[in-house]
Amino acid sequence: MDRKTTPFGPSVPEVPLTRAPLVNVIAQVRFPAVMKIQDNSFVANFQEEIRADYPILRQEHQLGVAIGPGGAQPQDAGTVWRFETKDPDAWQVTLAPTFVALSARRYTRRSDFLTRLTVVLHSLEGWLHPNVCDRIGVRYVDRLTGDQLAQLGKLVRPEVLGVAGDETLLGNVEVIHTLSDTLVRLGDGSELRGRWGRLPAGATYDPGIEPAPEPSWVLDLDHYTSQPEDFDLAAIGGRAAQFSDRIYTFFRWAVTRAFLDEFGAKP
Repeated sequence: MDRKTTPFGPSVPEVPLTRAPLVNVIAQVRFPAVMKIQDNSFVANFQEEIRADYPILRQEHQLGVAIGPGGAQPQDAGTVWRFETKDPDAWQVTLAPTFVALSARRYTRRSDFLTRLTVVLHSLEGWLHPNVCDRIGVRYVDRLTGDQLAQLGKLVRPEVLGVAGDETLLGNVEVIHTLSDTLVRLGDGSELRGRWGRLPAGATYDPGIEPAPEPSWVLDLDHYTSQPEDFDLAAIGGRAAQFSDRIYTFFRWAVTRAFLDEFGAKP
């Protein structure tokens, strides 16, 4: 479990953490709009395909904003279907007219995540028959709170922490908010966006990330490609596995051995 010298180096073996600080992991596949996904009867067949694993179905309506002469006006942006396991914090499949996503709040192993994603995509292909994949993305969000904040200097690399790791550099002040936002493009045309930093209680930098009720430090890594291609299950699955692996390599570069020990690294 040696420290990596580069965030984009060779793959490293996965080290399971019994108390992993992940608050969300998401894989999303986007496709050209299929408006019939808003119809109850049309979605029923997809529900039957995955209902054994995701027995709870909730229908939601997205809200958008239209800008016109009268200013910003709310508008209905369409139906979203959420299929959940009996424990909603475990696994959730989200289906909308332009995408399908798999997410989890309590992560187990990467192999389990990728296997579940393959099953969902296979069910989607057999039911919807999409021809084009507009975007593939994988995102992992870690959050540290409580006593862990006082240990940031030994849990995270100084190159990542910046001033959040040593407030004494700034004099007699308290760092309330600091957030880094980095976007890199890799040789295969995919992009990785990393956001990390310290947040005050009740604050968030993204509407999709629920704020913590206490001060926190987050590490949010989002790897994706937006190059349209054929909807090919093998290719999409390969991309998702590759992106997860790259995110993990970046994560292992960003944290220290003390981080792994703090969160229950298994030998």
